[in-house]
Amino acid sequence: MLIILGYDGLEYDFVEKNNFPNLKQQSFGKTDLSDFKEPRTIVIWSSFMVGRNLEADILKQGAKMWGTKIKPENTFLKNFKNHYTIDVPGFSYVLKQHETERDLLKGFFDKKNTIKEFDKCAFDHHKFVKEQFFKELKTNKDLVFGYFNLADVVGHLSFGLELKMKLIYQELNDIAKKVQIEHPDATILIISDHGMQAIGQFGDHSRHGFWSLNKDIALNNPKPTDFANLIAHNFQAN
Repeated sequence: MLIILGYDGLEYDFVEKNNFPNLKQQSFGKTDLSDFKEPRTIVIWSSFMVGRNLEADILKQGAKMWGTKIKPENTFLKNFKNHYTIDVPGFSYVLKQHETERDLLKGFFDKKNTIKEFDKCAFDHHKFVKEQFFKELKTNKDLVFGYFNLADVVGHLSFGLELKMKLIYQELNDIAKKVQIEHPDATILIISDHGMQAIGQFGDHSRHGFWSLNKDIALNNPKPTDFANLIAHNFQAN
């Protein structure tokens, strides 16, 4: 079984500074985003799934880019007979939820809502995704891919608040720990699209991502697009 934990906005430097062992796993490092003009969530996750840079194609869609739906046969999922994904951008994205998040983010700066209201929306959705993810891990799947955007969403208004972000990262570390304990024979990939950097109290996307694997593997600053080939040739079901 291949288990993918897609942690949007997970910052390598924050993981290292605070030493979250279950996020780092046996092999870990930064990803190289130099092929992308901007570290955009929908672009990088879609490119990760397909194994090639889709930035130009996706940006042509303008505001409709968030509705991107890539067919499974055009992704590394084609190598798995029985797979499940939840909320993956460009594939199984819960569009209404993330439109609400963006509206609340804008609403905070327009002084129409509070950080508390914004965080509640993020945590409620995180709880839903987490429950569905662990439910599917109990079924007979070759691949389970859960997308968790808590570090990114909360980080946009709070990445400069270190104690708060430590609690967010601890939650993500605990999810990884539970997966590692309950599925010791699975291949576990933790991957982010980009990291985050503090802008005062707030946060913005950094120019690198994070990856880790519970295998001893040498990857020298891989690009997000490198993983589709790696998955297809090394981690697919027999």
